[in-house]
Amino acid sequence: MFQLVLVFLLFHLFFVSCASPGFGPRGLLFTKTKIGVFGTGEPSKRRVTSCVHSIFGLVSFGNASFEFLKSRSKIHTVTETNWTTFAVLGIYANLCVEISGNE
Repeated sequence: MFQLVLVFLLFHLFFVSCASPGFGPRGLLFTKTKIGVFGTGEPSKRRVTSCVHSIFGLVSFGNASFEFLKSRSKIHTVTETNWTTFAVLGIYANLCVEISGNE
């Protein structure tokens, strides 16, 4: 019984990310990606970034919603959106949303 539990825990540790950004490519040990989600090609005057964080997949905190970002930066017209992900060993992960735009 102990061996079965140990195998399950090791499998979970190495093949299932406890803390993960939730999308995009994932590395077993380390992940750092930037994904362009939306872009109009128009020049922008303002840029703002906000992140959400996860620790062991147990605790998650932060606010990276469009409404929060737009109110924080006074952007009314979004011209570009990028997502950046970062994760280490399923221990820590974050997802950052960056928007660019104009008033």
